Amino acid sequence: MNLPEAPFTPATTPTAEFPGGFAVLMSFYFYNDPHLFEIAVDSIFSNTLQPAQVVLVADGPLSDGLEQTLLKLRQRYGNRIDLLRLPTNVGHALALNAGLRHITLPWVVRADVDDFNLPHRFSTLAALLASQPGLELMGSAILEVDATGRAIAVRDVPTTEEGIRKFAKIRTPFNHMAVAYRRDAVLACGGYPDVHLKEDYALWCHMLARRSKVANTSEILVHATAGRDMYRRRGGWRYAKAEWELQNVMVSCGLKTWGKAWFDGLLRASVFLAPAGLRGKVYENFLRKTTNRI
Repeated sequence: MNLPEAPFTPATTPTAEFPGGFAVLMSFYFYNDPHLFEIAVDSIFSNTLQPAQVVLVADGPLSDGLEQTLLKLRQRYGNRIDLLRLPTNVGHALALNAGLRHITLPWVVRADVDDFNLPHRFSTLAALLASQPGLELMGSAILEVDATGRAIAVRDVPTTEEGIRKFAKIRTPFNHMAVAYRRDAVLACGGYPDVHLKEDYALWCHMLARRSKVANTSEILVHATAGRDMYRRRGGWRYAKAEWELQNVMVSCGLKTWGKAWFDGLLRASVFLAPAGLRGKVYENFLRKTTNRI
């Protein structure tokens, strides 16, 4: 499986819409891969259902390669790209919050800088919303691929609200790069909490605590660049500290008791502090599914 090198032509006309319109929100920074960035942005504009606003947040100064790719994309898509530049790198959570304040539409679809959005992604989410009016947060399953597009694993998520609330006590019930949400519902929670690489999970906890109506589709709508090197990099004291911060959020949101939080925090922190090779095996063998279903 290889990622496409150029935009494709939308093949169908969607039958569902996001009430009031939707924006796509993406944050990127100095160390992102320019080639994957171009593929990710192209996949947004190649969707069968087009956003009214595409907000790209440049989180601090960019590399020459990213600047060149950004210039090419702005020449390709013109004022359809709404670029927001932050003078310094503030981190993913605060960059996304800046983008949220910049957006003028009621619905936000998240997209990551190194992921490929399938051409029917936005229309499928709109159809899910049409089938379950009142949703404030929704997402999908993802296929994890390496930088060449080779399939590695599927990350499924629970589809029902009951299943999502139960799963949230153990692991994040949404794939961040595959979600859509109501902007006002997220802002009512204070936006993304500044928890290192767990800002999305912490936000979902706050939304669940507010009794937001939530759902997922089991359909794979995003190919997310991951790879075994990424699994192995996700470790160290900073990750362990963030895990404790997340457990504190879950307790404050009423998702678990302090006793359960201590147990889960110790268990998960031990994975982050384990040797890289062992940590990679835990992700691959216990936290992901094989690609047999696709």
